[in-house]
Amino acid sequence: MQGWQMSRGGRLALALAVAVAMLAVLAPHSPAIVPPTDCGALTVKAKRYVIKADQLRCASAKAHARRYLLTRRKPSGYTCRNFGAETKLKFRCSRGIKVFFAIRR
Repeated sequence: MQGWQMSRGGRLALALAVAVAMLAVLAPHSPAIVPPTDCGALTVKAKRYVIKADQLRCASAKAHARRYLLTRRKPSGYTCRNFGAETKLKFRCSRGIKVFFAIRR
């Protein structure tokens, strides 16, 4: 039975290996990166835009986008940035992780 006895260092190494294995199994996996949802086309003042949203329902994103394109009034709590003629991106509004934006077509 002496073949089964471990030294103190061997027991420590085994305990460390078991702890690392348990941490690897129980560690949370990072979520996959998901692209923004394509909410479809929107026509405002005879110009077409594609509205995209992230962490926001499409109905809300399209309503907010229509209002912003017509009046330049941003939704409460959102920060909006307009982009000039150098890009197809018309505007982008965000509040924390909630984002919606319009791309000119």
